[in-house]
Amino acid sequence: MPRGYLSARVDDGNPLHHVWNNNGTWWCHYTLHWDHKKRRIRRSLKTPDPAVAIARRDELFARLRSEGEEVPERKPRQTRRDEEEAMLHLVL
Repeated sequence: MPRGYLSARVDDGNPLHHVWNNNGTWWCHYTLHWDHKKRRIRRSLKTPDPAVAIARRDELFARLRSEGEEVPERKPRQTRRDEEEAMLHLVL
């Protein structure tokens, strides 16, 4: 698996940059870059507390900047034809 590295613009005037509250749980979003590719990641910070969320985001970003993160390969999308062929195999 390739290793992606953080690409994030930080707004120092906004302490909640890259985090949002989704139904009581704080989440973080960021973009990983590798080999002229990129992937946007959304990750739960698993806390209802914004101060804890900010601290976890800062720890996560520090780790991503220094170590990066393995980027899992995506499964290829199934086309309608693939789905129809799979259904035919079930019927036969």
